[in-house]
Amino acid sequence: MNWVDFVRGSGTTLLIMIVAGAIAYVGDRVGHQVGRRRLTLFGIRPRYTSTIVAIGTGMLIALSVTVVALLASREVRNAFFRMNQITTRISQLEGQQRDLEAKVDTGELIVPVNALMTPFFLEIKKGTPVDQRVAQVERFYRQSVDYLNQTWAQRGLKRYVPPAGIDKKLTDEFGSPLMTEATLTSNQLVFVTAPQNLYRNDELHFELQTISDVELLKKGEVIASLIIPGGAHADPRLAIPELAQYVSSIARSQLKLPPFLADNVQAVQLLPNIDEMTKQLASGTGNYVLTAFAAQDIYPRTGGIPLVVTLTQAK
Repeated sequence: MNWVDFVRGSGTTLLIMIVAGAIAYVGDRVGHQVGRRRLTLFGIRPRYTSTIVAIGTGMLIALSVTVVALLASREVRNAFFRMNQITTRISQLEGQQRDLEAKVDTGELIVPVNALMTPFFLEIKKGTPVDQRVAQVERFYRQSVDYLNQTWAQRGLKRYVPPAGIDKKLTDEFGSPLMTEATLTSNQLVFVTAPQNLYRNDELHFELQTISDVELLKKGEVIASLIIPGGAHADPRLAIPELAQYVSSIARSQLKLPPFLADNVQAVQLLPNIDEMTKQLASGTGNYVLTAFAAQDIYPRTGGIPLVVTLTQAK
C-alpha cells in the first residue's frame, strides 16, 4: 500500500466515523426527547415510538456509511453494482490464461511478439500533407494485409479480415496533429509488427509501428567494446556474438530502437579476419579489445545495426 492510498483510506474512514457519530448523537437526543415528553408517532405508545426512533437511527447510520463509502470509493461501487460482471470477466480471463499456457506448452509458435511481419515498410516524407499521408498509409495497409494473408496464412495462421471502420481509425491516427508535428521534423517510417505471440491456428493480428527516421550513428562511430584475455583458449567466434548482444542492448536502451531493429546486429566486416583474430589471440598474452564500429551511417531505415569489428592489443 502506498502513501496516497493510506491517506485516502484513512480520510474515508474518519469521514464515516464522523457522519455515523453525528447521526447517533442526533438519534440519541431525539429518542431522549421522545421518552421524556412521552411523544407518540402515528398514535402508537411512547415506549414503542422510542424503539422505532432507535431502530431508525441505526438504519440511518448504516445507510449513511454505505452512501459515504459508495461516493468515496470506486472499488466499493464496483462491489455493490458490478460484482457479477467482474466475476464473469475474471472467469473469462482465467480461461484465456489457461488457453495461453496450453499454447506455450504445446503450441507451435509461428510469429514471436514484436517480430517484423513484412519485408517492406512505408516512408512518409517530411512535410507530407495530411490527405496525402493518410492515402499513403491506407495503400500501405491494404498492401500489408495482402502480403500477410498470402504469406502467414500458408504457415498456419488464420486469414486476417480488416475490421469495420478501419479507414476512420487510420485517418484518426495518421492524420492527427501529433503525427503532423512529427512529420514536420523528420521522415516517418511505418513498420508492420506482431503485437503478441502468434501460434498455429491463431487469427492473424498485426500493428503499425511508427519511427522517426533520424540519424542514430555515424559511420565509424564506436558503439561498444569487449575485453578478451589472450591465450590458447581465447575464441573470437564466441566473443563476437557476445559483443553483438551488447550492441543490441545499447540499441534498445540508448537508441530507443524497437526489438525487430535492435536485435538485427550483424558484423559485416572483421579486421583482421576471423582466422587472423584466432591466431593473434592464441599466440598473444595480456588483454585484447574487441571493438564494434558503425559500418555506415545508421538510421531506422537501415533495418538493423551493421558493424565493423576490430581486434587490437589493449594498452
